[in-house]
Amino acid sequence: MLVTVDWLKENIDDPNLVLLDTRPKTMYLYGHIPKAQSLSIENVIQFDQFGSNLVAEDDKIISLFSGLGIDKTKTVVLIGDSMDPSTARIAWTLMYFGHEKTFLLDVNSSDLQKYGFELTKQNIPATPTTFKIKKNSKLRVEADFLKDNLNTFEILDARSPQEFMGGHLPNAKLIPFTEGIGYDGKLFRDKESLKELFSQNNVSYDKEVVCYCMHGHRASSLLLQLKIAGFENVRLFDGSFVEWDGKRFPLE
Repeated sequence: MLVTVDWLKENIDDPNLVLLDTRPKTMYLYGHIPKAQSLSIENVIQFDQFGSNLVAEDDKIISLFSGLGIDKTKTVVLIGDSMDPSTARIAWTLMYFGHEKTFLLDVNSSDLQKYGFELTKQNIPATPTTFKIKKNSKLRVEADFLKDNLNTFEILDARSPQEFMGGHLPNAKLIPFTEGIGYDGKLFRDKESLKELFSQNNVSYDKEVVCYCMHGHRASSLLLQLKIAGFENVRLFDGSFVEWDGKRFPLE
């Protein structure tokens, strides 16, 4: 799920490598590493009547990823920052729509120059391809299904303690996504450290886990942290608290 700076240096000229800079477009335009294309969070979500950030429609995703040159032959590496969960949400979107060769660079984009990468303002458009959807339904849960099956899942809240205390889903455990971000410029803590984090919070490997936050972005980071720690059955509730509260579902 993660690639190192050394790996990127060795493979950056691979024609089957697609680099995606997930920072806001203005930051991308200010300077990015060569070959990287811009893909910011607003491109992969759609809003419902409650303001929830739901996964975008299939046709939009097909057009978007095809235009970025992504197909099943491509290895996609996302570049972002540990405190910005947009990177994780975009990675989850790729995974949800079936792109298995999805990875994240394990260091913050702000540190890339320290590793010898030159920045450029030039944007070289990708050669369009045909992205084919193969949804992994086990990575997502919808609000109505979750409400009717609350006791089936281990529910984790990736928000802050203050948000959690203001109201949360029934039986949810609080694990702020910031608990699992890395030190010294790393995107995430290492596998053993993450396993210890979830063990301390009594998260069971035997139960299917659902992650949520306010809009599904921080929860995506928590989901990837769980994946790195070896949890296989993890879903994102992308509607998250905004949709749940908008539908007037029960809170604690």
